[in-house]
Amino acid sequence: MKKIKENRAITLIALVITIIVLLILAGITLNLVLGERGIFKMAQEAGRNYTNAEKYEDNMIDKISTEAEDNLNIAMRKITRKCISKESANRRLCSI
Repeated sequence: MKKIKENRAITLIALVITIIVLLILAGITLNLVLGERGIFKMAQEAGRNYTNAEKYEDNMIDKISTEAEDNLNIAMRKITRKCISKESANRRLCSI
């Protein structure tokens, strides 16, 4: 009697198809990571945006602080002028 040969090995066609599918997936992945709008470029752009926003925020904080100090100085000068011109009964309020 003749033994029937068992087909347990991967055929050459299946191996080639598997390699082609893996190459396609690798190409898509590389394009997503390194492409024109890839992850690395988007991360660099986000870093630049963060740095610009940080600088803008620092400038706005400086501007607001300066305006607040100016307004406080103006208010203090007004209070000082009023205290100097008021009677001595009101001087207790001015000394606070």
